[in-house]
Formats: sequence, structure tokens, C-alpha cells
Amino acid sequence: MAGRARTYQSPLRDAQAALTRERILMAAKDYLEKNDIETLTLRRLAELAGVSAPTVYAHFATIDELVTAFFMWLKPRMGLQKPLPALGGFSELPADLFPHYEEYGALLRNLMNRPAWDRQRHADSGSRHGPWVEAVGRALPKLTPEQRRRGAMAVSAFWTPTMWRWLMDTCGFTPKEAEQVAGWAIAALVDALKRDPSGLSGRGRDGRNRAKAAEEA
Repeated sequence: MAGRARTYQSPLRDAQAALTRERILMAAKDYLEKNDIETLTLRRLAELAGVSAPTVYAHFATIDELVTAFFMWLKPRMGLQKPLPALGGFSELPADLFPHYEEYGALLRNLMNRPAWDRQRHADSGSRHGPWVEAVGRALPKLTPEQRRRGAMAVSAFWTPTMWRWLMDTCGFTPKEAEQVAGWAIAALVDALKRDPSGLSGRGRDGRNRAKAAEEA
């Protein structure tokens, strides 16, 4: 029996590995609050976390793997893993999520508009956008697929970290004002979807004006 590989897992070893992984990701967070994510290396991260380089490599084989894991680690801490509410609850999302963005504000501001941020946004766009389109479709089944997609994307823009930053930094709102304005905008868009979604049709305003002019000529 000597030399056979162990077929069981040690709960203690697993717990220790999880703690080490958390320590590494927390060190990444502290670094990325002030530095460009593109400058981070696994060896530098090992120094910051106070572990050996092989330990970091055991958890993250490449820097791209680390970056992906870091964004996945960050999402639930900002409340982004929660299931969407029903359509009537969409306007409550800014009040629920913006305080988390505020808590991680320094990190978010430093990550945004970086290539790694944009790559991650594109990589998970389907998983982010799909639930919104489905939720709008369930609540408003008479919308065309185009109206459903465009309406869902317009509504979803107002709960994002990007919108939070714009309301805070560009508009100069207080945190509570930003929550209120974003919630109001979502409620207004949802109401518009219910009342008259024709503006989301493929032809657009210019197309309708040209068609009307042609009819009157």
C-alpha cells in the first residue's frame, strides 16, 4: 500500500488553503486601491501577502487567472451576485448596491477604465445582461425582442458601478442623492417601457420622421 496517493481531502488543509487564498486576494485589493492592475505580478503579490511565490502560483497559475479570480471575489462583496428582483423592485437596486460601491470606492475608481476592467466586463456581459432581458420579458411579454433587449440594457445601466461613479464624481451628488436619482431614473424607464416602448423600435426617430415626410409629400 506504500506510495499510493491519498484519496481523501483534509478539511483542515482545505480551510487553510481557503484562508491563504483570501489573504492573497486581500493583498491584491490593497495594492489595486492605489496602483494600476496592469503592474501587478504574482511575485509582487506574494511579497505583499507575506507568502512564498510558489504558494501564490499554487492558487493562481497566471496573472490572468488571478485577475479573473479577483473580479469573481469582488462581485459578492459588492452585492452583485444576488438574484434580480421582479420588475417592480428594480428601482430599489441603487439603494441596495451603491453603499457597497461606496465601501469599495477607492478600488473601483482605480480599476475603472483599465484594460483588465474592460476585458472582464466583456467576458461576463452575457451573464450580466441575460437576467435583465429575461426579467423584462417575463414582466412585459408583449415587447418585441428588440424592445426587450434595448429597454433592459437602458434600465440596467443605472445600478452599475460606472453609473454610481458618474453620479458621485461628475454630478457631485452625495451618496444618498446618487441612490435617489438612480432609483428615480430606473422607475421612470420601467414606467416608459410599460406605457410606450415604441421609441425602442428599430427604425428610430429619424426613420419615423423620414417615413412621415414621405407620406405627406
